[in-house]
Amino acid sequence: MAKRVYCLYRVSTKQQVEKDDIPMQKQRCHEFVADKDDWEIVKEFSEKGVSGFKVSAKDRDAIQEIQKDAAIGKFDILLVFMFDRLGRKEDETPFVVEWFVKNGVEVWSAEEGQQRFDNHVDKLLNYIRYWQASGESIKTSIRTKTRLAQIVQEGRFRGGSAPYGYKLVKNGRTGKKNRELYDIAVEPTEAVTVQKIFELSDRYGYGGRKISSSLAEKGIVNMRTGEPFHYSSIQNILRNIMYVGILRSGETQSEIFSELQIVEPEQFQRVEKAREQRSAEYEEKCAAAAQTVELADGEEIEVSRPDRMCPRRNVGRTLLSGNVYCGHCGGRIFASTARKSHHAMNGEVRERIPIYKCYNRTQHRDQCDGPSTYRAEKVDQVVDSILSGIFFRAKDVKESELLKRQITSTTTTYQKQLKVVKAEYVKSSKELSKWEGLMLDSIEGTCIFTPEQVKKRMDVVQQSVNDLSAKIEDLQNKATETAELTEEIKAEHQRLLSWAEVYDGASLEEKKMVASYLIKAVTISQNYGIRIDFNISEAQYLSGMEMM
Repeated sequence: MAKRVYCLYRVSTKQQVEKDDIPMQKQRCHEFVADKDDWEIVKEFSEKGVSGFKVSAKDRDAIQEIQKDAAIGKFDILLVFMFDRLGRKEDETPFVVEWFVKNGVEVWSAEEGQQRFDNHVDKLLNYIRYWQASGESIKTSIRTKTRLAQIVQEGRFRGGSAPYGYKLVKNGRTGKKNRELYDIAVEPTEAVTVQKIFELSDRYGYGGRKISSSLAEKGIVNMRTGEPFHYSSIQNILRNIMYVGILRSGETQSEIFSELQIVEPEQFQRVEKAREQRSAEYEEKCAAAAQTVELADGEEIEVSRPDRMCPRRNVGRTLLSGNVYCGHCGGRIFASTARKSHHAMNGEVRERIPIYKCYNRTQHRDQCDGPSTYRAEKVDQVVDSILSGIFFRAKDVKESELLKRQITSTTTTYQKQLKVVKAEYVKSSKELSKWEGLMLDSIEGTCIFTPEQVKKRMDVVQQSVNDLSAKIEDLQNKATETAELTEEIKAEHQRLLSWAEVYDGASLEEKKMVASYLIKAVTISQNYGIRIDFNISEAQYLSGMEMM
């Protein structure tokens, strides 16, 4: 009776498949069986584009089916071209092979013969074979990653399909096999849509779903499918750094190539930061970092207040979202609606008005003794008026004068601090020299202090000298950061000027974004007491404006 043979062929990538087949391995296995008088191939399995190193045997359908048939005795021999076709995982594949043999199946390679387990040497050789195969896969992976990193650093496309907004073009560049290779270039029509997607996220704070519906309302569809954009496709676009002109392979990033840039790096960073601040992970991270705030009655408490540069939600009829807090308990205040009147007149529909509600007062009354609700209209009018005033003043501020005053103020502050610290440093250095001179006298017995006393005092003074030296270096470094401060103030001034031109006529969604960017926290207390804390960089800029 002929021995029943199962054949397994495998290649790691789709590129290795020829006309939906694996002919070289298949032909060699057929030739091997033809030389055996009592062998007969009864079934063949082909794994196309399956890595034997990355994919576990339990996740490979072919291996699972072959094992199932082996357990019920449907074949006698498992034949592969080479043993590494069964896998390249040193902590798994040797035991898969041994499993087949223990279940009465002979395991053969057309190139390497039969794998036996007659003694400990056979087991050791079996393990060494797959340990070597695993090592070769690791080395291949390292070489591939290194080469792909070099390719992107050289400004060349590493392969695959072009992201939306780009297209593949041939510029006459050829590879090792003299085959013409593709480069990547901006696809102008698609790029306009990409810019629109980033604008909706940056200007209005929209997420993937809201951008998708907004584009659909404007009749903008995915030109590659003819269908509306799926929100997951938009999310992928918003997180792809390639749109600023940076090519990436793993952790390696290229410099910015201007010919591939669709959006400005600053805009990409703002969008990325906004996406991060809306995530649940960001809320958890900020919850661990408490800060001290002062309540309306003067009491100080520890609270968690996430820093935000965008609104927590961009829907609703309130100006503030995610940066409003109660002045009585320090807890968060959220936006809601309430009936304007409890009594409808002549069957009219009762109007609902936007309000702000203290979470603690609403859900945990014992934790807050302040009002539960505030009319959003009153709070928003105050905040809106303050922002309008800032923009009005920004129009009259000369950038050169603003920079001069802010830098002068900062430089003067550091210079005063340096002068005081340097004087202390000189004083401590002189004292250290004095004690060093006394040490010799102490050793010779001509000093009233013992060597131990002198050494103890020298250590204290030496530590003071070291601390003062570090403080001087820190102040000098801060003084040299004036140039960076200049660029920050210039950027803030230009941003405020651009907002000043459109703020009064802006939509509520746009005003929400502006308010979140400028304002760190709005604290509301009884009788509509309102305190506004600005974000640090904005506070520095506004401080400079106040000096004008």
